[in-house]
Amino acid sequence: MTLRQIAFVCCVLFLTAAPSRASSTPGPAVTVLLRPAQADERGHVPFIDVTVTIIGPSVAAGQPLFGMALVTSNVETVAASLTGLSASDAAGSLVLTSSDDSAAGSEPYRHWHASRASSGPVFVRYRAPISETLAPRGAAPPLELRSDSGALSGQGRTFLILPETSPEANLPWHTFIRWDLSKMGHAAAGVSSLGLGDVSSGADCLDPLSDSFFMAGHVHLYPQVPTPVGFFAAWYGKPPYDLQPVMASEQKLYQFYERFFHRPSTSPYGVFMRENLVNAGGGVSLGSTSFVTTFGPRTDLDKFKITLAHEMLHTFVGVLDGQGNDAWYAEGLAVYYARLLALRAGEITPDQFLADLNFTAGRYYTDALINTPNSEIAANFWADTRIRVLPYDRGSMYFALVDREVRAASGGKQSLDDLVLAMLDRKRRHLPADDAAWEEQIRQQIGEKGIAEFHAMLAGAIMLPQPDGFGPCFTRISKPLRRYELGFDPKVLVEHRRIVRGLVPGSAAELAGVRNGDEITKPVPQDHIQGEQDAVLTLELLRAGKPLTISYLPRGETVDAYQWTRTGATNSGCSNLGSFENSVASLKRVPNKPAFVP
Repeated sequence: MTLRQIAFVCCVLFLTAAPSRASSTPGPAVTVLLRPAQADERGHVPFIDVTVTIIGPSVAAGQPLFGMALVTSNVETVAASLTGLSASDAAGSLVLTSSDDSAAGSEPYRHWHASRASSGPVFVRYRAPISETLAPRGAAPPLELRSDSGALSGQGRTFLILPETSPEANLPWHTFIRWDLSKMGHAAAGVSSLGLGDVSSGADCLDPLSDSFFMAGHVHLYPQVPTPVGFFAAWYGKPPYDLQPVMASEQKLYQFYERFFHRPSTSPYGVFMRENLVNAGGGVSLGSTSFVTTFGPRTDLDKFKITLAHEMLHTFVGVLDGQGNDAWYAEGLAVYYARLLALRAGEITPDQFLADLNFTAGRYYTDALINTPNSEIAANFWADTRIRVLPYDRGSMYFALVDREVRAASGGKQSLDDLVLAMLDRKRRHLPADDAAWEEQIRQQIGEKGIAEFHAMLAGAIMLPQPDGFGPCFTRISKPLRRYELGFDPKVLVEHRRIVRGLVPGSAAELAGVRNGDEITKPVPQDHIQGEQDAVLTLELLRAGKPLTISYLPRGETVDAYQWTRTGATNSGCSNLGSFENSVASLKRVPNKPAFVP
């Protein structure tokens, strides 16, 4: 998953060994010193002590001195639960007061103000507690500060207090990460998106700290000694399979991406993994430096590899310029290319490709909210899983039909690859890479028909690739599938107290025994269940003070949906999927019919 507020990184990193003192670097600088506590007998690290040293311009009395989001990407941070907060500068202690943004905002902040102007370096100290509460706000990326197995991890945005700067200031901040692991034992390691151990970043903003993922304790590394530049991985917990060979495969795919997208590494790139007790298998990209994914005791290896490929794709494709509902681009391309490039690189088989394609198609063509306009997705992204998955599923099907039409228009000489690489080239040359730039690419390749198709996609039209839209190895078929139906108001699942309401009469939930007024005591994963026709949903409930567990198949009406099946092509022929050396012959077989359903 990637959203603009967690995926966009405005800095180019230049990594070096961290100096012993931030003051050795001229200009504004922020040093973060992290001191994790000792793990208890269960392997839980209860807190991490944080010291932030800020060398920057003086801040006037009453102005925001530093801050932290209260909620980021539907994840509660430690802003409201941290303890022992104190601040001082060259003149002594700073008396702090705080103010909060309106909770109605998408990312409300807590701001701390000093009663007098700051003078010289500011030293901020506090303790960040590590909660064991599971996703209190419902569906969310795995970014919160968590601990198990003698280790901890979390995104900087969720537990770091950082100086507040306005875009107008445009300060060239230098950032430093230092670790004190003395309480975690001699075998402990500290690693972040910027690399292993004490590291630094010279940049023009504070994103390297806020966007970075941090992990410390008894962690596993691949390779055993990460190199200063290029791929590395870190994880802890109990994965259901050996992750060393999985990461070796992922490193090969990363190198394939480097060649395909013409972007060799200039800094570390980290893959962070931890256990997830609620929604194992999900992930989130952290811009150009790293991504996070999770596993559980039953996480399927094939699906896990696709998730890894998907999140890594975000690093290379990025997002469109400007503010808008552009998840169709970032997520759609990630879904489309994750399986395609993994197949081209030889890291998955054609059958694994097909399984992932049919998962996406099944979820998309049975979605009861399939016609939701793109303009309404951002506002409802976290409230309803059926809307949340649309940028992924609709976007990927849109790119499949664009690829087919570009091949047809060019006689097989060009493909979607050319359009995407052209968009990336615009970014490298600091030219606009936005909706208008994409429309221009489409107009040049397909003409006004492509523009109409693009606008129809944004308006919610159903995107239906041609039968051979995924190459000569597969063909489209119609298949009866059942719609996903939770059985009650989906907004319940993103509220602090999940009290069932809006129970649908005759639904599987009602027939299984769910009742209005039941309290759901454990977060409920849904995104993946939607794509699995036989997946059972289990609710842990509290009714009249007594716990009970109810499981049911969350399915409603049967509809005609689309799937793909293998043709007679051999596996060796399918390995060239996407390069389509036989694409001209393939294109001549099928007329260019309308590619979307109004």
